[in-house]
Amino acid sequence: MEGAYLNNKSHAVPYLIVIFIFIIIIVLQGSFLSLFLDGGIIPDLLLIAVICLVFLWGENRGLIVGLIAGLFQDLFFGPAIGFFTLSKMLVAILAGAASREIYRDQIIGPMITVFFATFLHEIIVFFLSDFFWGIETGFYYSLEKLFLPKAIYHFILTLFLYPLFYRAEQKQFFYPSFK
Repeated sequence: MEGAYLNNKSHAVPYLIVIFIFIIIIVLQGSFLSLFLDGGIIPDLLLIAVICLVFLWGENRGLIVGLIAGLFQDLFFGPAIGFFTLSKMLVAILAGAASREIYRDQIIGPMITVFFATFLHEIIVFFLSDFFWGIETGFYYSLEKLFLPKAIYHFILTLFLYPLFYRAEQKQFFYPSFK
């Protein structure tokens, strides 16, 4: 029975669609947003997408989505392989636990989860970077000048992005029929 599940190609379709979406997000985040948003605070659209998908798909699939997003971000923007992967996977697990207790039909739950998940994600990346390379800026400075503004960006952006993912899920965009 398990072999039939693994051999069914329709189970890979949602992940292929997500990979395509993540590539678009990476291009958008790495080029467009970095040109127009000055001050060193660029929103992490992949983090928002991961948490939105965790709310829609649950924590098991969300963990895989967090792994994929983190690997992409490590490959394109990361200082080393594993920093963003680990942080996005941990955030996906915790957001998945939160999603069991919060209604996915209401936008405030994902918005608040994204806000707090941003802090957790940035703290994990901060301490990993500090452990391996040492960081010249202090934790409290980073918390105030980087993490909080980024969390506010993410909170606001989730207001616009979560409904897009929610509608796509409702219209079965991630599970197209091949009849």
